[in-house]
Amino acid sequence: MEVQERNGVKIYSLNSGVTLPPWLGERARRNLNKRDANIRHRVDLIQDFDMPSSSIKMRQSSDGRYILVAGTYHPRVRVYDVDQLAMKFERYLDAEPIDTQFLSEDYGKFAILSNDRSVAFHAPYGHHALIRIPTFGRALGYEPHSCDLLIPSSSGDTYRFNLEEGRFQQPFTGSAGGTCIAVSPSHPLSAVGCEDGIVRFYDNRASTEKPMISLDIAKTTEGMGFADEEHQIIHGLAGELCSVAFDSAGLHFACGTKVGCVPLYDMRSSQPLHIKEHQNGMPIHTVDFHKGSNCVLSSDCKLIKLWRMAGHYEVGTIAANIESTVADFTHVMTAGDQLDPSGSNSGLILCATSDPRMQAFYCPAIGTAPRWCSFLENITEELEEENLQQTNQTMTGGTSKIESVYDDYKFVTLDEVEKLGITNLIGTKLLRGYMHGFFMDLGLYAKVRAVANPFEYDEYRKKKIKEKIDEKQASRIAPKKRKKSVTVNADLASRLEAKASKGDKAGKTAKAMLEDSRFASLFENPDFYVDEQEEAFKLRNASGVSTKGMMEAKQDNDMDSDRDDNDDIGMASTKRVTDLSDTIIADETKSDGTNDSDDSQSESEDDDGFAGGKVS
Repeated sequence: MEVQERNGVKIYSLNSGVTLPPWLGERARRNLNKRDANIRHRVDLIQDFDMPSSSIKMRQSSDGRYILVAGTYHPRVRVYDVDQLAMKFERYLDAEPIDTQFLSEDYGKFAILSNDRSVAFHAPYGHHALIRIPTFGRALGYEPHSCDLLIPSSSGDTYRFNLEEGRFQQPFTGSAGGTCIAVSPSHPLSAVGCEDGIVRFYDNRASTEKPMISLDIAKTTEGMGFADEEHQIIHGLAGELCSVAFDSAGLHFACGTKVGCVPLYDMRSSQPLHIKEHQNGMPIHTVDFHKGSNCVLSSDCKLIKLWRMAGHYEVGTIAANIESTVADFTHVMTAGDQLDPSGSNSGLILCATSDPRMQAFYCPAIGTAPRWCSFLENITEELEEENLQQTNQTMTGGTSKIESVYDDYKFVTLDEVEKLGITNLIGTKLLRGYMHGFFMDLGLYAKVRAVANPFEYDEYRKKKIKEKIDEKQASRIAPKKRKKSVTVNADLASRLEAKASKGDKAGKTAKAMLEDSRFASLFENPDFYVDEQEEAFKLRNASGVSTKGMMEAKQDNDMDSDRDDNDDIGMASTKRVTDLSDTIIADETKSDGTNDSDDSQSESEDDDGFAGGKVS
């Protein structure tokens, strides 16, 4: 169980943590509860409280006993009995659901709006009836006094289907498509939020098609909100509405815009009491009132805000912030019980998400736990004591090991399965399919691998012995590694290496020559051997070649040399003609196009002690 704490307010994430595999046995689950504290602290309020892919909408019945959840994939609805803490039933749908609405106090009658322009009515025995609307619907609202089912549509009309007479009535008209709807619990008044940022209020008792009052939310929130991508303020945005809500007394009204603004209104005034900005630039998909804490609940896909609307606190003061820990929120509601069906005094918040697992948060600061999960109060107190003990143990030097739920299983790909020769186990409980491979028991994997490769242990043993020998040899004092010996033109190679050790232009050219693969045969192939005693060589190098570079190379390679410094001085004083390396270097330098007199002078006045030109 994760704990979010901000400004002294603690929010408990009841079902956070790792997801247990569905094929895990009961015995393995019990063992994991003993070993893993995260799994042991996770609270599963309701059994099978999840969806195969994602959940879309949540509703609680008027008697507080049942929770209706619509999700995918395949499209379906699930009804949960909170008294039994288990799923009551599940029904599949022909199209993806958009919104749901209870039509009775329990699950006996409920309606489902789908994205194929259909509204399905369900009864305890199953599917009851199906109607179609002329254009695509966006939301569902129910007026219990007139038994009208209200459906805002993309065409701007709000269709009214009378459930008592079983026929459509004259729809409410609007100049822009409706996106959301809310029915006042105290007055025969319906509020329809539209794409143009205007809320249109209709009198459910009147037969007029036009709205009674219009409230321009887009103009009120102009210049507010934040961009979704760059998080910059957007000025002059239209402000499409995404959610609307009345409080239980019918005196306050709130709506959520597409850019993350939530204006709060008093129904007796056209000026907002406060405008709360979520600062995320994301649509506000849920707005609700929490009477017990005198707060407004507003939620986007990343954050749930509970902020004060009146009372001893300043309007807009944050009471609690709840961040998503698993996936994006798609719908949020406060769960109640039979004494508090609307959840106005409850601290339990249930969230539909884009993840298969639905989330549940408990915030004691805003209310108590419902009666059907009153054990949450005791659990949170015990958890606080246990966390305090673990903190003290950590401060005193204690350590604890956290094991993963998959420690006892090995993930193998299809290629590994074929190499092990166990393709006949595919489809059985021994190989559990997951993504692009399979999970199999770690002990079974070790046995199968031992049979498939009986000499693997011998290879492993030899590998370990070799690693130990190499490790022992590496700890010894090793002599300086010599460079690879040159078999052809060794003197020439030594002179080039001596020049390459310097940082001047001639040294860079010599280094490039040694590293160039085009000259590799000069030091490897005997056909390219240069005999300095030949007559042709002496004619081209009448004064001979310098041996200073060769002597310096020998001095560097000789670790036990006791040669006197005077010998070096005497050797340095000898003047010789530029050797064959100087000839090649000069040619390479000329090929680069460098004709500067300063460069040629520095090139000829090298360390050989001879300032002169090339003899050809």
